[in-house]
Formats: sequence, C-alpha cells, structure tokens
Amino acid sequence: MTGKKTIWRKDILAWALYDFANTMYSMNILSLYFASWLVIDLKYEDIHYSYAYSASMLLAAILMPAFGWYSDRRGGKIDQKRIVLLGIFTAGTIVSVLAFSVLPVAMIWVILILFALSNFFYEGGIVFYNALLDSVSTPQNAGTVSGFGVAMGYVGSIVGMILVLPFVSGNIFGLNIPWIEGAGKSGAFIPTAVLYAFFAIPIFILVREKQVEQPIPNAVSSDIKTAYKEIWTSIKSTEKYPGVLRFLIADYCFEDAIATVIIFMAVFSERVLGIRSDDLTLFLISSTVFAVIGSFIFGWLADRFAPKVVLGWIVAGWIAVLLVFAVNSIPIIFWICGPIVGMFLGGVWAVSRPLLMLLSPKEKLGEFFGLFSISGRAAAVCGPLLWGAVVYLFTPGRILGDSVATLLGLSVEESEKLPYRLAVLSLAMMMAVGLLIYRKVPRRQYQHEQ
Repeated sequence: MTGKKTIWRKDILAWALYDFANTMYSMNILSLYFASWLVIDLKYEDIHYSYAYSASMLLAAILMPAFGWYSDRRGGKIDQKRIVLLGIFTAGTIVSVLAFSVLPVAMIWVILILFALSNFFYEGGIVFYNALLDSVSTPQNAGTVSGFGVAMGYVGSIVGMILVLPFVSGNIFGLNIPWIEGAGKSGAFIPTAVLYAFFAIPIFILVREKQVEQPIPNAVSSDIKTAYKEIWTSIKSTEKYPGVLRFLIADYCFEDAIATVIIFMAVFSERVLGIRSDDLTLFLISSTVFAVIGSFIFGWLADRFAPKVVLGWIVAGWIAVLLVFAVNSIPIIFWICGPIVGMFLGGVWAVSRPLLMLLSPKEKLGEFFGLFSISGRAAAVCGPLLWGAVVYLFTPGRILGDSVATLLGLSVEESEKLPYRLAVLSLAMMMAVGLLIYRKVPRRQYQHEQ
C-alpha cells in the first residue's frame, strides 16, 4: 500500500463499488418498498415488520462479533478470510431476496422469515466490508476513502431506485418503458437482487487484504466459546483502548434512531404527510444526492479535524431535524429537511468508520468492527420495536391513544398521526442520550496532523 492520497486506484474503486451495490438493497428493500408493501398495501401493522427486522438485527448482533473475530485469525500469510466471508454473506442476501420474491402473499410468515435472513446477511457483510477499509486506505486518506465509499453507496441507491421504478409502476416519472409492466411495490424485489449481485463482483476480483504486521496465530480449530471469550476479554479490557466502549455505546443510541428512520420513512411520509410512493421516490433521490455531498464533505472534514468533533456536529443536527419531523404538518418543510437529513446520513458513516479505526489497534480491526456491529445492530433491534410499540399503543381506538388525543383536543385526522409523531420524538430522545455519553470519547486526530 502506498502513501498516496488518491482514491482513483482500482482496488479503492472496487471497494467503493460494493457500497454502490449493497445500498441498492438497503434503499429499495429496507427503506422504500418492503415495509410500505407490508403495512400500506397488505394492511399489516407496523409491529409485524418490527418483529422481522429486529429479529434479524438481534441475530447479527449475536453472531457477527464471532465472525469478525474469526476473520482476524490468520497464519503467516494472508488467507483472504474477509473477502471469502463477504462473498458468502453477499450471496446469502441475494438468494434470500430472490426466494421471498417468488412466494405467494398467503405465505407471509415465510416471507418475513426470508426477509429477516436477507437483512441478517446484508448486515453481516458490512462487517467484513468495513474491515477491508484498512486494506485499501492509509491513515492519511482513510476519511476520504470512507467518504468516497459512502458517496458511491448513495449514488448506488439513486441508480437502484431509478432502475427498479419501471418494475414497480411501469414508467420512470411518467415516461412509459416498453415491455415492462409495473407489478407494484413487490416488483422491486427481484431487480434489486440482480443489481446487487452484478455491482458487487469487482470487490472480489480486485481487492486483496493487507498483511498484518504481527500475524495472529491461526485459530480455525478454536470453538465458538473461544471466540466469545476473547470478545468478552476485549470488552473488559477496553481501558487499553480508551474510548472504544464509550463510542460503541453512544453509537448504539445513534444507530437506534437512524436505522428506524430509514426503515419507516416510507410509512411515516405516507401516513403523516400523505406523500405518495412516486413522490417519495423523488424525495429520496433528492435526499440521497445530498447524502453523497455530505459523505465527501464530512469525510474531508474528518481528515482535517478530529473525527470525534465532526461526528458530534452531525448527531446534534440529527436531533434538531427529528424534532422538526415530530411536530411538522407542512409537506414543504418535509421536502426542505430531506437534503439536510441526507447530508447528516452520509456524514455518519463517513466519519464513524475512521473514528473507530483511530480508537482501535490494527490487528483487532475485524473484531472491533464486529463489536461495532453489536452497537448498531442491537440498537436496530430496539429502535424498530420501540417504534412499533409506540405506534401500537397510541393508535386511535386503544386506551393510551384515545386518552392522549382527548387530553390534547386532537381531531380524528391528527389522532391518527399522533402515534407516528411520538415515535419520531422517542428517536430524538434516544439520540440525545447517546450524545451525552459520546462527549467523553477521546479526541484523536490523524498522524499527519499531530
């Protein structure tokens, strides 16, 4: 690996292109179509989606630290464990999506299980993808490379939304596409899986793992208990790596809100503001353009200022925007806030990954990115369940919902929106708690600034 700061090497481009690929899944399946298809079209309550999504994240939180630990174990030569595991988990995502796409609606519980598996594999793959950042970057350009990857991811989500739109509505923003008949929201599933597979290929051809300076003795024969014992030892000994555990706990709170906003944005916008699915696609495209910009800007700032400070700015911005969402009734305000949310969303990933790299020893990157997955994925267990529970309890016709609506003197229309406003408010409160914890994370800077 050279010391050059360029991001235009083929291995960096291939690494970033994987972000281009997998965000097609997160945007089209998680954010835009699956939850809306289940809740709006099939009339299931939000809590059903919450169960499936949270179960997948719980499984990832339990298992991914051990997989991360395993990926760090190597002998005297590079054995490309992270690349191989990334391939397995990528294939798992694609196969699961293809499987639930062809099942009849009558098998909804099987569909939900397969959806949960697809998300587990998707989240698991991110652990190995993140750990490969060290193999394609240097301390001097890690923030820039990370930001480039995030930016490519958001470009991928825009491209993915546009490419699958004909399979959903039969047209692209009113322009009819010959030979393609729209199949509704579920029509996005198979095309998304195919696009994910196609654009993921380069990382497996062009990226090679960096040699660890002090190889860890091969531990393939070790049992799973050894993995969790060492992970627990790492957690208990975090005083050797100041700020790691505090950062992971704070990240738990940040990811709680962010993951829940992502997966329920479509439902919230339609139920509270009456924004149609086609308009939501335009909203997400505009927001994603600004996520690309935010990825570069905040990644650039992370290379020049302490990443801890930059991430603090981003989280404070998130809290402010969520408070606006919780009280807003004017669609134009929602559209104005969209680009701001996009900037902050791109910034979180662009800055958090290099910040964890600064706090962690290189020989434990896979293990600590596995722990990173615990904070984010365990939060994504609680966040959707919190959302589902708040919406369920405060829905009109239930004791809490009717009591609060009566107390506030709400109309029938506003009573129906109340559960979603309270759900967003609960996410803002969670992020505020995380920010308080985050304040004492050590301020670290890159070597060239010291």
